[in-house]
Amino acid sequence: MVNLQKAVEAENYALAAELRDEINKLEAESLATSANALVYENIQYAFRLGQKGRHKVFVYSGVICGMDPVCCISSSLRESTCIDKLTRGSNQPFYQVYHILMHSLRQDEGHG
Repeated sequence: MVNLQKAVEAENYALAAELRDEINKLEAESLATSANALVYENIQYAFRLGQKGRHKVFVYSGVICGMDPVCCISSSLRESTCIDKLTRGSNQPFYQVYHILMHSLRQDEGHG
């Protein structure tokens, strides 16, 4: 703000306009970041860390070992995995799951 004031006092209006635009851009980014922080703060997770569950579609069991308030993968991976075709798209909680392989002990006996 001091530089903006100095530019105005020196009648360097081109510099003052650049500084004003930069300040406006920073304020907009700050506001967007604050809004995102509020969304993340109030996110409701269906599962908790350490909770065991079964995937509705792919029917595998696993334990929740991490979670994100929204999809955090790259746009190319999001596109290849059809994330945006989900009912709520990428704007929903996503979970990191440690898959549990279910093997019968009888199947493993004698194979070793």
